[in-house]
Amino acid sequence: MTEAGPVGFIGLGVMGGAMVRRLMGAGYEVHIHARTPESAAPFLANGARWAEDAATLARTCRTVFTIVGGPDDVAELYLGEAGLIAHAAPGSVLVDMTTSTPDLARRITAEAQARGVMTLDAPVTGGAPGAEVGTLTFMVGGEAEALKAVRPMLSIMGATIFAMGPAGAGQTTKASNQVAVAGILMGLAEALHHAETAGLDPANVLEVLTTGTAGGPLMQRLGPKMAAGDTTASFAIDHFIKDLGIALDTAPLPAARLCRDLYRDISEAGGGAKGIQALIETYRCPRS
Repeated sequence: MTEAGPVGFIGLGVMGGAMVRRLMGAGYEVHIHARTPESAAPFLANGARWAEDAATLARTCRTVFTIVGGPDDVAELYLGEAGLIAHAAPGSVLVDMTTSTPDLARRITAEAQARGVMTLDAPVTGGAPGAEVGTLTFMVGGEAEALKAVRPMLSIMGATIFAMGPAGAGQTTKASNQVAVAGILMGLAEALHHAETAGLDPANVLEVLTTGTAGGPLMQRLGPKMAAGDTTASFAIDHFIKDLGIALDTAPLPAARLCRDLYRDISEAGGGAKGIQALIETYRCPRS
């Protein structure tokens, strides 16, 4: 066990679960809480400790990480009489890694500061594969002192940590990242559809794209699935719709709005749990 004391963690989904495994593997005593206690069983079997609620976790751990569904979940966890902030000891650091809103991040920080508690908004990019092997990128908003305190733990969960500015800056950066992802996915889907329409093998065209100017990690990871029609999710469409909605609430973004609307069509047809590479379905099977 490390000398850092127990670390709290809320959110045991695909991303959060992988992060907990990395912290435990590095020797941290990890206390966990989840909305569905059944999801905690594998972690408890490997030495994690269960906390009945967020308040208990905050009282037990001076450092708490959260990665949950969205802004409403974050607000419920952090704010109010039963929230993390109300029960954290002064000097504690609370780190939210959920993709949420800049305004909520600033509100959380203001309430935490009034109680002597430090907070960071630190959303991630890199997907489930990056979470498993510890190559995530963190975009961090908040005070330098708080980041210094948790940097060793972030470095176990990810390979790159960017300090983006004050509270909310991490969330703004993540929204920008998702806008860029939307553009790449639309371009890739249209490129492969264009190739198919002309009678070419999309897998062969993809091999060219990934080695040229258009290539990049996202295309390399999701391109083969898109070409093959594999919609298995490492990041689900409904989550991406939420992310693009956060960006669209702050700026007029025509391409991001179009991408969001295309994904809404898939979701409304029952495909919200599919992976984001399923965007190509809107070209292969256009809806009236």
